[in-house]
Amino acid sequence: MKILIIEDDVSQNEILADFLGTKGFEVDTAFSGEEGLEKFYSHPVDVVISDYRMPGITGKKVLEEILKINPLTAVIIITAFSSVDNAVELLKLGAYDYIEKPIKLDMLLSKIKNARSYIKVEQESKEVHQTIDNDELPVTFIGNSPKIKEILSMVRRISLVNASVLISGESGTGKEVIADLIHQLSIRKDKNMIKVNCSAIPETLMESELFGHVKGAFTGAIRDRKGRFEEADGGILFLDEIGEISPMLQVKLLRTLRTMEFEPVGSSKTKKVDVRIIAATNKNLQTEVQLGHFREDLYYRLNVIPVFLPPLRERRQDIPDLVEYFLQEFAKERKVKITHGALMTLVHYSWEGNIRQLRNVIQRILALMITDTITRDDLPDEIINYNPSDTDILEQKTIADVEKKHIEKILEECKYNQLKAAHVLGVHRNTLSRKIKEYHINIQK
Repeated sequence: MKILIIEDDVSQNEILADFLGTKGFEVDTAFSGEEGLEKFYSHPVDVVISDYRMPGITGKKVLEEILKINPLTAVIIITAFSSVDNAVELLKLGAYDYIEKPIKLDMLLSKIKNARSYIKVEQESKEVHQTIDNDELPVTFIGNSPKIKEILSMVRRISLVNASVLISGESGTGKEVIADLIHQLSIRKDKNMIKVNCSAIPETLMESELFGHVKGAFTGAIRDRKGRFEEADGGILFLDEIGEISPMLQVKLLRTLRTMEFEPVGSSKTKKVDVRIIAATNKNLQTEVQLGHFREDLYYRLNVIPVFLPPLRERRQDIPDLVEYFLQEFAKERKVKITHGALMTLVHYSWEGNIRQLRNVIQRILALMITDTITRDDLPDEIINYNPSDTDILEQKTIADVEKKHIEKILEECKYNQLKAAHVLGVHRNTLSRKIKEYHINIQK
């Protein structure tokens, strides 16, 4: 494997080069970003280790230029602790990983060994990404809104590194789906992904749940039991509703995340694991930190890569696609249609329960209806009677855009036969004509 080290600190550069050379790697060095790029242009390598802060061309520019030439190059960024936020931003731009100063050589070696799989995993990730664009797309990613496209692209990138991820968003937005996809795309995909719902386990049992216990540790501990950290060794531990854990447990969890070492309840024997953490919450943990309910240091340890899932009301343009998906899921053989009026009523609704609520509503409607067309009258009363008077101007524009795109889609499917399109939409021909004029829809001949 060929490695290029770009580091303006001569002493640090030589130490890294000597160490990696003794491990059998073919190493080249550069002492500035400019020199590093010149060497990469003429002799591409498998792995680039670049300092973040350098005179002239910075680590960020080095990353951007290298990925333009070969997107499969594994770029590892060297950063000071105070620059971790910048390093995380580089991960989003495509860096393979980062390592903090002072550099631990064994940790660097581990990251480089993991990078051996990078090209293979990246190729597999692209294949999965292509699959994600078809009918097997996880429901969270259905739709064409810019927000969802951005999240999908980001998930694909962050799945290839080992940094902790904090997924936040309201209930029903698909946080667990995101965690599953990261696992599916990661180099840990063949290892366990262990899930723990922190809000569903009593506080008195939570420590044992995470770290295990030995026989006799407490009343009822009749045998040794592995904890979730040990079960997830080599894989991923998904901590759902992380904001619910107690202050005492936050302390032990923080120590474990720092060292990847812990002691089971009732034992003095330390166990070491290799686990990637993905946490999720429907709370604003920054607010919880300010209120003193959540440790600030634990928050930053978890929030290395933040992923925010927007509520459904902020991605209304995806609702028609989601409705179509659920109609296929629950009534594939019936070929159920939905009128334009019913669809736009669903688009207008606030969806406090997000995708989960929309799915349940469609399932309920299909279970109760006897025809093959969903009309506005088939919708639940709370949706029909919803008053969108408080909807702001931006939301009104979004809803109008959704309606326009839906009408354009149906017109195209009906080969611009307005009478047929009006029938499919469930509206009068005059109503369709008015909408075509209102939205300046181009009618192709």
